[in-house]
Amino acid sequence: MKKLLIFGWLVILAGTVLAQRLPKKQNDFFVLHNAIRGDSTYKTFDQQVQLIKSLGFDGVEINQLDSFDGMKAALDKHQFTGSYFYIKMDLDDPQLDSRIEPAIRALRGSKTIIAPFIVSGKKRFAPSSGGADTIVVRRMRQLADWSKQANLQVVIYPHVDFYVERIDHALRLVKQIDRPNVGLTFNLCHWLATTPKAERADWKGLLTTLKPHLKMITISGANNVDAAGMNNGPGGIWNQYILPLGTGSFDTYELVRFAVQDLGFRGPIGVQCFAMKGDKPTNLRNTIAVLREYQARLAKR
Repeated sequence: MKKLLIFGWLVILAGTVLAQRLPKKQNDFFVLHNAIRGDSTYKTFDQQVQLIKSLGFDGVEINQLDSFDGMKAALDKHQFTGSYFYIKMDLDDPQLDSRIEPAIRALRGSKTIIAPFIVSGKKRFAPSSGGADTIVVRRMRQLADWSKQANLQVVIYPHVDFYVERIDHALRLVKQIDRPNVGLTFNLCHWLATTPKAERADWKGLLTTLKPHLKMITISGANNVDAAGMNNGPGGIWNQYILPLGTGSFDTYELVRFAVQDLGFRGPIGVQCFAMKGDKPTNLRNTIAVLREYQARLAKR
């Protein structure tokens, strides 16, 4: 009996020591829906969510309003996280899409971040011109109010060639909106696409400036090259700025390390896979392997 008691205490002690050594999970790592959308095998939202969860990701993007009902049903079925909800805000429309408010209500209490990409569908307002900022501020405050009632966060999603394409424009807007649940996302590929190589050296300083408002980050493998002369189609800049994670000349791991360890960023980090070449399920398996490598390297520091 005495030996059994000693053995039991040793098991408890070993478990306590092991628990102390294992790194605490600090960030959710998710994948954008374009990582699996259009696959010939995993065709339905149900199949896609099941695969992504089984591989070990913490969540997946909900991509636009037309996909909401199907993706939400799959997420609920598999008890999985919709990391962010990517929605269009068209400044040429008279008001926000009527489907947005009920969708936000349906996400109440989840960890989903509401992430509008802001466009001028009729090209009335040039990218980052500032000409429609008053409209953006008013509509973002409306999103903030709906999201506050649902206990959700909102981020502006800068995107090359859209009205809000540059991160400095997004930051100015966030400060004007002045709502505690509104911030922005740093999207590596879009930052590269809108920032000349000569202006990229102090990216750590940029992230430090963004820190008070930074609620989400998206990453990819990428080459640190200029976009000049390249088009924005699948065969253009994305062949340089959206590569398999762990490849390319830009040090994506160091970006993650700096954000998590030096800045104390605790928001979700997503992997962008738009127009990526190769078999989608294989790319997903390779991506989660690199993320696990990142986590292991972070744990050793």
